Amino acid sequence: MSNKEQSFLHDLLYYAITYIVPMIVGFMLVPIFTSNFTTAEYGQYSLINASVGLLGIISVNWINVAFIRYYTNDENDPKEKQLITVSIVALTAIISIIAILLYIMSALGVVNRIIPSEYLWLTIVLLFSANLHSFFFSYLRANRKARFATILTTITILIRFGTFLLLLNYFNLSIGAILLATIISDVIYTVIVLIKEKKHMRIIKMTSVDLAYVKEYFLYGLPFILILGVHWLLTLSDRYMLEFLRDSSEVGIYSINYSFAQQIMMPLITIFMSTAEPILFRKHRTGTTSEVNHVLNNIFKYFFMLILPAVIGLSVVSNHITSLFIKNDFQEGFIIIPIVSFGFLFLGIRQYLNKSLELVKKSKEIANISLVAAGTNIVLNLIFIPLYGYMGAACATLIAYFVYFALSYYKTNHLTDLRIKFSADHIKIILASSIMGVGVFLGNYLPIENVPFLLAIQISIGVFLYLISLLMMGVITEEKNKLIGRLKRKGS
Repeated sequence: MSNKEQSFLHDLLYYAITYIVPMIVGFMLVPIFTSNFTTAEYGQYSLINASVGLLGIISVNWINVAFIRYYTNDENDPKEKQLITVSIVALTAIISIIAILLYIMSALGVVNRIIPSEYLWLTIVLLFSANLHSFFFSYLRANRKARFATILTTITILIRFGTFLLLLNYFNLSIGAILLATIISDVIYTVIVLIKEKKHMRIIKMTSVDLAYVKEYFLYGLPFILILGVHWLLTLSDRYMLEFLRDSSEVGIYSINYSFAQQIMMPLITIFMSTAEPILFRKHRTGTTSEVNHVLNNIFKYFFMLILPAVIGLSVVSNHITSLFIKNDFQEGFIIIPIVSFGFLFLGIRQYLNKSLELVKKSKEIANISLVAAGTNIVLNLIFIPLYGYMGAACATLIAYFVYFALSYYKTNHLTDLRIKFSADHIKIILASSIMGVGVFLGNYLPIENVPFLLAIQISIGVFLYLISLLMMGVITEEKNKLIGRLKRKGS
């Protein structure tokens, strides 16, 4: 195994922990949310959370994309010293303006249905804390400090969980408990990064800023406001439509089940890209097109090998698994989980297709694709939600994600030589996943009433059938030989 492969796998392991820990905590929170909140209360929390996400896109997420693209921690590049400074100044200024506008709109009663006045100040503070947390996580990613990021994320997630339980049980703060717990954990994360990295963060005076370089930096990132904003429309705008076309209860039922699928799918999608992104950008600066293609396609193969069986498996056992976590009136929404899971599959593949456009700085093309997909989602939601409620929202999302994937595939193949190449291995992965899915589905008919035990049996059957199928089809022969070789060397 080459040093580069070892480096990728090293970072992948740490980022896996970074995303898996929140996933586990998320599962633990689901029964607490569904036992202590009404569907309407959780719907309100979802709207606040979605609003913070949208405002984060405007204030910091586009800066994060540019920062990871430009920042290499090169001591010999004096221009890089200014990126941390200008990024923090810019995001702080933007958040301050947004906070003032939110306060004015709340006073006029414009946003009170989405952000009730009693949660306004918590929402504003959360916006500051979440965006600083987001930027400093991007800083650690750009510096490839995966181990530190993993340890810190794990600690702060556990602090958030414990604080939430304390505030909920002893202070009866309802939605305010999770908002305040998130703020506290974000502040702790930010302070620790600042203390730990103070010697490496090259803060400079604003008078020393190279305006031409900063302009290039911001011009690269700004189109991502549209790209990420449209992504927000794809993933979160349906909550608002459900609120205004139906009611908060449907928002709550839809959101908890959507989030349940998201907690499983999104870590699988994000882990690979969080690890690969800095590597791909560095390789693109120093390597050839064929070398970048090799890295991109290898990573995508392993991603596809992991995401597809996860989607099929979750779809088959969604009824059983949600019965263990989702309580009360929320449980009826489990029927959307297979639909949104396949939507996440197309969304994840699209991410790898668009990465090639991003590498060759075709971000405007990504924005155009995103705009069409978002428009499709909005139109379909307006048609489906009044007729079918949250089920209609799920179907609209799946169709929009497929449109997003199809357009990305078309554009990638016509605008760049950096592209995902679908091969016989991908077809074999589909066949192996289908065999696994049939085996897991037949497990539903086993005479076992204990749900956790039945799930354990189904998962075991699925893993066994999938690995055997991959081996028999020769998909992981090379990986098997490498593993055997390493074991033999260690044994000798």
